[in-house]
Amino acid sequence: MLSALAAGAWIAAAWLTASVRTDASSTASPNTDSKPDKSRGIDLALLLVGAAVALTVGRYALLPALVAGSWWFASERITINVPLTAIPAAWAATAGVPFLLRRRNTGSKPVTGDPGRPGRSREWAVLAMVAAASSAVASLALTFILGPFPALWSLAVLLFMVAASVLIAKLSLFTPQRVAREGAAARAAVSVRAGAPVRAGRRGGASPLGRRPTAAAAVAGLMICTALGSGVFAWLGSRSADGATIAAAVGHHGGTGAPVTDPTPVTSLVGDAPAAAVVRHYELTARVEQVTLPSGQTTDAWTYGSLPGPPLEAQLGEVMEVVLNNRDVTAGVTLHWHGYDVPNAMDGVAGATQDAVMPGESMTYRFAAAQTGTYWYHTHQDSAEGVRKGLYGTFVVHHPASPRADTDIVVAGHDLSGLGLLGSSDRGSAHTAAPGSNVRVRLINTDSVQQRYLIQGSAFKAVAVDGTEVNQPQDVTGKLLRLGAGGRVDIAFTMPATPVTVRSDTAASAVVVITPPGSPAADKAALPEDTVPDKAPAGVFTTTPVLDLLEYGKPRLEEVDGGEKDGGGKAAKRPITREEVMVLDRQFRFVDGIPRYAFTVNGAAYPLVPSIEVAKGDTVKVTVVNRTSEPHPMHPHGHHVQVLSRNGVTPSGSPLILDTVDVLPGEVWELLLHADNPGIWMDHCHNLDHAAEGMMMLLKYQGVSSPFVHGGHSHNRPE
Repeated sequence: MLSALAAGAWIAAAWLTASVRTDASSTASPNTDSKPDKSRGIDLALLLVGAAVALTVGRYALLPALVAGSWWFASERITINVPLTAIPAAWAATAGVPFLLRRRNTGSKPVTGDPGRPGRSREWAVLAMVAAASSAVASLALTFILGPFPALWSLAVLLFMVAASVLIAKLSLFTPQRVAREGAAARAAVSVRAGAPVRAGRRGGASPLGRRPTAAAAVAGLMICTALGSGVFAWLGSRSADGATIAAAVGHHGGTGAPVTDPTPVTSLVGDAPAAAVVRHYELTARVEQVTLPSGQTTDAWTYGSLPGPPLEAQLGEVMEVVLNNRDVTAGVTLHWHGYDVPNAMDGVAGATQDAVMPGESMTYRFAAAQTGTYWYHTHQDSAEGVRKGLYGTFVVHHPASPRADTDIVVAGHDLSGLGLLGSSDRGSAHTAAPGSNVRVRLINTDSVQQRYLIQGSAFKAVAVDGTEVNQPQDVTGKLLRLGAGGRVDIAFTMPATPVTVRSDTAASAVVVITPPGSPAADKAALPEDTVPDKAPAGVFTTTPVLDLLEYGKPRLEEVDGGEKDGGGKAAKRPITREEVMVLDRQFRFVDGIPRYAFTVNGAAYPLVPSIEVAKGDTVKVTVVNRTSEPHPMHPHGHHVQVLSRNGVTPSGSPLILDTVDVLPGEVWELLLHADNPGIWMDHCHNLDHAAEGMMMLLKYQGVSSPFVHGGHSHNRPE
């Protein structure tokens, strides 16, 4: 905002200063009444110059606050923006203010700083203000167009545009013919005052008429061609993924960059499944249907046969075998196992690990259930549209040796066409639990925005986050649970003799009620209107504090990163072999050939975001910086990450192992990722609209290739 205001102030000041004439049209007529108007114009120009300087200084005054947040918020502002704007601003102030003050103080007398060229000081003042204005606009371009990692050629283009703007102003406003005419008028005014006769003379100007305007037009044309050329280049880049294999659609950084003579296709990365393992077989059919909710409202939906899709369950060590059929979803469908580290071929990303399953087609997903916890599945073909319309379901894997809760409830929170759902209901749903029994509620955010959950009627423990058990969880009262998009938290409590309710701020009319046997709502799947408990108190979701999971639970004595044991039997921490940075921002970009105010990673929108290339066995430290005003739940497929710090503060509670990291505005997270699952993996914001508008990239293992293409006959759209 300060940059835009400063640019506007400089432009207006330059315009007014250019209108301050050094000719003697007013001075030759002492009785003219235009002097007050000119004085007001000069005063306004001085005011605008002062405002522009103050706004520029104000920008610099904010830099310490940005640096305090993180160097990533101020890096290019200090190294590029400061010299880009400070030098022209200083020039404009030192050239413009003295000229305007002299012109204001001289009244009807012409400015004669240079007897031969009386307009020289005005020329320098105007050009300096044009330079300050164009540099302020260039600063805006750096922020909104070039991003945090500008290339040298783009900086050269910025400097060229600033210089060209000054040159055009010079050629357009200060041709020799015009300067000579103004000088002659000023000398004539002096002669009139002195009583000397005015003698006609030859008009000055060494250049033929029209040469300078033609030069200005040529420079303007060059600027336009440069801008158009850059735009065409960006447009072609945004379209580069269409019909291209995923390896060709993106660049990479990290890795050796050495060519691989015999790459491993993702289709061969199917994992190992024990031959004698129990097979859990499911069949899902994607379809378009009209759904009637418990409230009586109907809406069009895309489903896997129900809303949410059929619940999938397995025990550790079993094999999941899921057949996906597409009846009539014309956009195509897949099955992605959110948070589950499946083999790459089973990841379900159209255009990366498979082709989209089109109407009349089917695909079988098969993988070992190798990790326990709460997960969910959804389509990863045009997922911003498909998930929103209902192509999602829940997936839970139990440990056979761990005791299960007496009452185990899975609650998926979702917004379906503006109707807030908890589970399958937009009203009340009831479950029964005997007083004194153990209750576990698995909360899943299947939406694209944050959800806050309020548990009333009992203290609870957050026993698992993103499928990983919390070490020594404590009782929680008077706090909300916040789930980023795609995230999960399991809560557990001992059932009291009175009902316990679960509510979400995104489903105002829905409530999950766990009741003792014998209550009016017991054993009813949907609560009648007269038995639904009162709605949550007004403002409770905005005034109640949120449980901070980085401070929850107790640290483990041993390392939890899976490191090998050292000679003394203690866990040895893996050394970090690579460091990567992901700066999340917004810039004007072409996305799929359409100009957008896109969501970007490191200044680029997918498919132009360079992929992170790793080798199997690497331990990667990833720094994620959110420079936008919205949360970004970043989700790396096929991997979990351990949180090292948030805003420079290390976790003080149980080690936090996540597959979806909800990075709030202005936050900086440091994460540890172990490259132990070869493949080509998406890493994207799970606000799926943000992903569709560019906030996606790839985690690509060396030596792995994909035969699948974006677009193509299956119209693959991985976002």
